[in-house]
Amino acid sequence: MRTNSCFFYLIISFLFVSASAFAQGGNFDETWKEFLDNDKISNMSELIKPNMAYEKPKYAKYLLMNTNSCLCQSQVEDAERLMTEVQGLDPAVLRSIPGYVLKMDELDAKIKAYYSVDEIWKAFLRTKEVNLQELDAIKETKTICEKKTLAKYSYMTAYAQFCRGDVAGSKDIFENRTLRLTEKTTLRVEDVYGLAEEVARMKAFYQDVSKLDVAWKTYMDTGVSPGFDTELALFPCNPTPNMKAFVLRGALDICNAAPLMLDKVSQLQAETGVAPNGELRGKIKELEGAIAQKEGDVAALNIAWEAFIPDNKVKHMGQYGYEYCEKEPLIRAYIMDGFAYLCELGEEMLQKIDDLQRADRTPLAEITMIKINELAALSDEYQANGGKIDMIWRRFVAQGDILKENYQSADFYCDNIHQVKDWTMKGLTGTCEEATQYLDQIESFQRTFEFNFLPDLECRVQRLRIKVWTCRHDALLKLAKIEAPDAYEARLEALMQEYGVGARPEDCSL
Repeated sequence: MRTNSCFFYLIISFLFVSASAFAQGGNFDETWKEFLDNDKISNMSELIKPNMAYEKPKYAKYLLMNTNSCLCQSQVEDAERLMTEVQGLDPAVLRSIPGYVLKMDELDAKIKAYYSVDEIWKAFLRTKEVNLQELDAIKETKTICEKKTLAKYSYMTAYAQFCRGDVAGSKDIFENRTLRLTEKTTLRVEDVYGLAEEVARMKAFYQDVSKLDVAWKTYMDTGVSPGFDTELALFPCNPTPNMKAFVLRGALDICNAAPLMLDKVSQLQAETGVAPNGELRGKIKELEGAIAQKEGDVAALNIAWEAFIPDNKVKHMGQYGYEYCEKEPLIRAYIMDGFAYLCELGEEMLQKIDDLQRADRTPLAEITMIKINELAALSDEYQANGGKIDMIWRRFVAQGDILKENYQSADFYCDNIHQVKDWTMKGLTGTCEEATQYLDQIESFQRTFEFNFLPDLECRVQRLRIKVWTCRHDALLKLAKIEAPDAYEARLEALMQEYGVGARPEDCSL
């Protein structure tokens, strides 16, 4: 059974001899003065109960102080019984004691405040709503010594401040009042019905929200979300922290998490009736925009892809990118770039596609697979073209710049050198007209791309120049002999100047 310490003080005092009352008279008066001045009683257990019949004023003081002690120890029923006894004393005696009636009324109001706050507390546990005006109207809550009432009042005040959006103020009240009462005094959260769960939830929340504040500041400062994995406790009156956590998760993973997180924000708003504030609203808009951008990127790619399919020609170059949530749009972007820049990027794009498929063997649409195979075939063909012309070139050189068999030129070579080798061989083994045509192509090609030949190729291009010069020289010589049979040498010189045929190119040797 719980020991009734208040009544224990009353009973045990009868065991002391009345003579000791005189010895403790000084302490009694000091204790009463302390009680009148600041509601504190530092040595109640040392006081001896006065004689009710012969020390009525002193007894009345003792009884009122004991009532206060019971209330401070949360023994409210005992305090009520003592208050009933106090109020039953001779009114004349009470009025004769300076400040007594005022103190008695204040203490009576505090006992009533205990019950008033308790009713508000029970309603709060049901509704999770706090009316601060109603709570603050009970003025005695600010001076009452009863810890349960103080704990209820401080927690509900912290909760109300949080609901108003004053998170810093709420945290200050909770940590410096509620937690101090329940962790630094004899009061325990279990002593108050429903308080343990509430305190645990808010305590965990404020520990986690500190991490949220750091993550959110990083996001606001850099525009890059660090994410936020912690599940925050939800206080429906102010779901802003929870919404921020959802936005941080969504911004970290636009493709997978963002749509779900935005749905959670909308659901939370609908359930609580609380709209996001300006800063949060701005980030929600950004998140919505990022999702829309992804959808727009896919739409632009799809337009480019549909135009590309019929003839493998990229007609919307630069209107699509590589940032997509799904793998197939990215693969299609690689395919189109591979076709657009077959020599420069074909193999690289095929390798990227292969790497994606190795990492995640997701089934692709039939048309996508067809285009991958077409790109691979074309890339192989171009590589084969280069290999084939190199092989023919080696035979051509080995045979003394002579080809003993005809070959079919490729329509296109990725390597410019392969193209020049092809034209050089065609020019050296062809007619004068063909030699001139191929030399013009080679020199135009070289001017366009500004590259140099290796010695073996440079020498044979020089031989082609000599061949072309010889063809022109011979043609002009024939013309000179026709026009001036007797002075054809002079006429030849004039014709060479007229047609811009200079000195014979120098021979080259390897």
